[in-house]
Amino acid sequence: MHSATFQIVGTEMTPRAQGQIGAQIYHLDGKLTTQPAALELQPWDDVMSGSQPDIDGRGDFVSIASTFYVRANTFNAWQVIDAADPYYNLFASINPTAWQSATNPRVLGEASVNGSATWVLQANAPFGRQFKVWLRESDGYPLRYTIPWLNAKGSTYYINALYRQFNSGVVVTAPGLTNRGIVGPGTPVLLPAGTVTVGDVTFDCSGTAARRPMPGRKFVLITLTYVDSGPGGISIAPDDWRLYGDGVNGALPVDVGTTGLLPTRILSQGDTMSGKVAFDVPEDAYQLMTVGKLVGATVVVSTFLPMLPAGQSPCV
Repeated sequence: MHSATFQIVGTEMTPRAQGQIGAQIYHLDGKLTTQPAALELQPWDDVMSGSQPDIDGRGDFVSIASTFYVRANTFNAWQVIDAADPYYNLFASINPTAWQSATNPRVLGEASVNGSATWVLQANAPFGRQFKVWLRESDGYPLRYTIPWLNAKGSTYYINALYRQFNSGVVVTAPGLTNRGIVGPGTPVLLPAGTVTVGDVTFDCSGTAARRPMPGRKFVLITLTYVDSGPGGISIAPDDWRLYGDGVNGALPVDVGTTGLLPTRILSQGDTMSGKVAFDVPEDAYQLMTVGKLVGATVVVSTFLPMLPAGQSPCV
């Protein structure tokens, strides 16, 4: 086996009414390769906040050989962590290459997984947890992996990985470390040849004669300032930017017909350029993230708008 995709079905014990114990179920997709040993998990969607925005097509956890890359969510910068971390080893060990260092293996018996006869094996992982794997008898490919874990809340949960799409040509690469992390308005973000700063953030319910927001919508205008300190130039364009947040998933800039919109151009060393980028969003959108995919940097700025009392519209 050279590669596979998989889905994690995770269960965590959770209290129910009248003292009963139930289970919270999580689903998470991933992919792996064995040559080289690499694995990537897609973003773990939060039960309360829902799906994470996809700003770069990557997940939140990547293991390449003995190096782990993790981030809190898709907006945050990647961190390189110690490969000995027992929590992240739970996920890295979904890759069959990790089983070579397991100890005390033994065959528990046979079982059927989706109609395929399998051998059920049990072994101890190097980080102290006992796991089971179901290996297809016809070719030795893994069909299932399960391991328990005691989380910070003292609850036991189980990670169950179900393997599929073997040798389908998937590739796992190290993530680019260009995300500078979430900053607030007014904080310059370093670029290879200078800085960019998100300054003023306002909303506009009226628009212009050229374009007005539809009912239930508003424009959000974000002021950007680029400073080219060299060496080299900075390429700027409104289309480098997207907006995410309340009911907004990767909104593209729009031309609202106002003055001072950010132009498309290439700056030279010593140049400074400011301009506005406008987005069309729902009227009740406040908690917003501006993401710029620039050459050599991913810029993420928390652009929260002033919150109004419940039921009060900004466009009155």
